[in-house]
Amino acid sequence: MPLESRLGIGSIGRAGFTGRVACGYQVPGTAGLRLHYPVLRRCWFASYVTYTGIVALAFVHHLQFIRRYVRDPKVVGAVAPSSRALAVALSRHYKNSDKPATVLEVGAGTGPVTRYLGTILGDADSLDICEVQPSFVKILQHDVVSSQAFGPAVKAGRVNIIAKPVQQLTDENRYDFIISGLPFTAFDLSDVRDIFDVIRRVLKPGGVFSYFEYVGLRKISRNCSLGKKRSQIRGVSSFLNRLIREHQFDREMVVKNFPPAYARHLRFDS
Repeated sequence: MPLESRLGIGSIGRAGFTGRVACGYQVPGTAGLRLHYPVLRRCWFASYVTYTGIVALAFVHHLQFIRRYVRDPKVVGAVAPSSRALAVALSRHYKNSDKPATVLEVGAGTGPVTRYLGTILGDADSLDICEVQPSFVKILQHDVVSSQAFGPAVKAGRVNIIAKPVQQLTDENRYDFIISGLPFTAFDLSDVRDIFDVIRRVLKPGGVFSYFEYVGLRKISRNCSLGKKRSQIRGVSSFLNRLIREHQFDREMVVKNFPPAYARHLRFDS
């Protein structure tokens, strides 16, 4: 039995979370776990039950994220999904663009950044979501892109989930913006180089690559690691530092995230 069923919070389907409340109304879930239904203002018990169910559903996603991290920290690279504040910081340059854009999200996880992108996706914009972990892909398919925020874009074929590693992308000059949640410091240097080769190839001239890293993590990891792990982190850190020096044009520190993080924005043709 699915964990969300055992918790008594309804089901995760193409319509999102659905819970039948005591006053007899059917209350569908909403994108971004928000409540927008007037009926809830008329029935405090319905509001309480629905809110409790939505919080429990969010807990399920966090629990799945943590389970995946415990099983494979090299792939997940974080113990908690990104906050909305970090999603806003990562998406800032895309949101401020004034023309139709093609966006790629890499390493979407359980979809915290994806959910926010759904709220700012323009009528002529398109979004590709790249995620390699099957458990996360299911969440993206059945709970995130099935939400109301994505409805028109999904119907028009402007939102796609790519269930494979970013290294297998074959396009050239396709994307105006690439937003990454990949844990670069958890990868071998050769993998990081391969990923950035692909990112630079699929990004349009003048395009923006945005990613985040936890404040102080690389320094702490270098000082606390031993042997081959220490050499791996040093190599990746040196590679990232060079890219930051040569290509970063904007950086924002996000304290409303666990742990606090930097949102970094790079252009490779500058």
